[in-house]
Amino acid sequence: MFKKVFVSGHKGMLGSAIVKKIIETGSAKEILTKSRDEVDLSNQAQTFEFLADTKPSHVVIAAAKVGGIHASISYPADFIYENVIIASNLLKGSLEAGVKNVLFIGSSCIYPRDAVQPMVE
Repeated sequence: MFKKVFVSGHKGMLGSAIVKKIIETGSAKEILTKSRDEVDLSNQAQTFEFLADTKPSHVVIAAAKVGGIHASISYPADFIYENVIIASNLLKGSLEAGVKNVLFIGSSCIYPRDAVQPMVE
């Protein structure tokens, strides 16, 4: 059993599914979640302070700037930049806070809109 798990991006598709599964399986004594308004993970000082104060044993990085295919095509540098910053802050902050394990989840929206279904690799 995990002691204290911080799931970033807990309101998103992946993060919310992870929180649900942790609850269903009872695999953590405590689940930490914070909204963007509470902790801006793109802000290094806020991220480091949050991790140092809460001392999670495990961190799940499911937080990301997302916006669908059109937004990703229109602003690719903005998306990658913010996502790299979020991941970097959580990785370094976790290291400094003594987090035991970090799970980084990366995904993207890259399939064509009119792809034949079901899609094959």
